Parts: sequence; C-alpha cells; structure tokens
Amino acid sequence: MGRRRQTNLDLPPHMHVKHGAYYFVGRDKKWIRLSEDKALALSKWAELEGETPIPPNQEKPIKGSVGELITRYMIEIAPRKAASTYQGNKMEAENLKKVFAKFQARAVLPTHIAKYLDTRGQKSTVRANREISLLSHIFSYGMRWGAVNSNPCIGVAKHKEKGRDRYIMDAEFEGVKSIAGELIATVMDFAYITALRKGDILTLKLEQITDEGIWVKQNKTGAKQLYEWSPGLTDVVARAKALKRPIRGLYLFCTRQGLPYSDSGFKAMWHRVQVKWAEQGGNRFTFHDIRAKALTDAKGLGLDAQSLAGHSSAAMTEHYIKQREFKKVKPLK
Repeated sequence: MGRRRQTNLDLPPHMHVKHGAYYFVGRDKKWIRLSEDKALALSKWAELEGETPIPPNQEKPIKGSVGELITRYMIEIAPRKAASTYQGNKMEAENLKKVFAKFQARAVLPTHIAKYLDTRGQKSTVRANREISLLSHIFSYGMRWGAVNSNPCIGVAKHKEKGRDRYIMDAEFEGVKSIAGELIATVMDFAYITALRKGDILTLKLEQITDEGIWVKQNKTGAKQLYEWSPGLTDVVARAKALKRPIRGLYLFCTRQGLPYSDSGFKAMWHRVQVKWAEQGGNRFTFHDIRAKALTDAKGLGLDAQSLAGHSSAAMTEHYIKQREFKKVKPLK
C-alpha cells in the first residue's frame, strides 16, 4: 500500500504536480506528463485509469444518473475543447445539474427535454438552446459509454434564434482603436487582417511566425492555415513585437509575466474599452464581430473568404456573412 498523500489532497491517486505540470505516476514509477492545465490533466488521467475522478467538493453522483454522465463528460471530454467553450460548458453543466442531476439517464424522455426548453426559455431562449445542445452531446457520449441506448434530445425542436447581424463600420472600428490603447488596437488590427478567432490570437506563439508566413492550426476546427506575408500583416506583427513588456515570453501577445492572456482577462479589458466607447455615444460591438467584418469585407473585395475563415465548406462561410451583407443605395437627391 502506498504512502498517504500529504499535499495536493484534491488530486486523484497516482496524479502528482511537479514544476507547474501534472503527471501520472503508475506502479512502474514512470512519470507521464499530463498537462499544465488541471482540467485537461484530469481528463487524461481518466483515460489512463479508466475511471472518472470525483472532485473533492462534489457529492458522488447517483449511479446511472444524468448527474453521473455530466460529471464524467465535464472531466473527460469538455476540457479538450477551446478554453472559451469549456468555460461556457461549465456554466451550462451546472444549470443542467439543477434539473437533471438525479434523473436516471435511461428514464429521460423527449418530453422532459421539451419542458426544460420551455421553462428555461422563459428567461433566456439562447441559453436554453445551448444547454440542451450540451446535454445532447453528453447523451451521445453516454451511448458510447454504454450508459444509455438513445439520445432523448434528438428531434426536440429548439427555440428559434435570430442570427447576429452586427456589422462594424470602418469609422466605428477606428473610433474604438483610438481610445483602446496600443495593445487592444494592435490585437484588433491583427484580428481584422487574419479573421482569426480570439482564442487563436491569444495563444499564437512566436515560433509560429516564420519566413513563409504565420502557421496556424485553429483550435475550434483544426483547420491548418499559412497566412502569407502581406504589407498589412508584416506591419501589425512588427507592432505586436514592439509592445512594451518586461518579459518577452513565447507568445506574440503576452502579459507582463510573459504568459498568454486568459480569455477572462482579455474579456475584462475589452469590456472596459466598450464601456468607454458607449459613454462617448458609440454603438458597442463584440470582439467576435471583428471576424464577421473581416469575412464580409473579404467577400466584398472578391477575396476567398472561406479560406480566410478556415471553414470546411462555403455554406458555413455564407451563413456567417449573409446576416451582415448590405447594399449601398444612392438617395434621389
């Protein structure tokens, strides 16, 4: 019998921390590096051990319950998603647990799903849709794990959603840049030129910048792209490298400690800029709206918007753009 753990009591058996990373140490005493991220490390631990570790601050879920499925999914599957998606899933999972945690997974029917959508939709139709989408994915894995035989979410109509159609005018874009500060202004320009998502920008490493261009593997889709050098891209990268920082770090955009900005940290900075913009009479927009502007403008210029977006089909790109297309109309006088 091994020695009782004296530190890191929240970690499951055979999992240890060393030099800021989590490791799996089996009976052969071999140290297998899992990850620096705890959630992802637990996910990989579960693969190696073949079981789901229950966080110390949570009750052990009822055997065969939806709560058990949610717990397993949030430990084994969700941490592998993009950081922003994972954070969203955590909030969605907590809302789902409030209703479904004690349900036997095999007893959940489409009528239960519909009732959840109707009740939750009274406060937020969009959140209700997202939460049931997550639950559907959880049930899909439940089928793979042999916990259920079917997915009760399939076939249940969700609430209709109005697609976001915010288009950022050039004057608005430049207006926000003028009050944003050097860092945010540079990130905005980089986002517009590349049409990359925020997560891909904030985790972009200097080693990805080569003589051929900038190599990117999109976190969300896995699409591999080489952004060839252009005057605009060359300029914005030079500006990014020139940003003041005491520690250079491994990332194009990094904190004073040389670390990448967290999603929540960057979101807080962006929120402050948008509040300031609104106080000056501007119409607020999201950072993600920059990507939509970039793709819409690319199509308007006759460029390959699909390649810029990294979408697998033209239909995906068109769906993204169509809400924001507009025609310039000359008045009579």
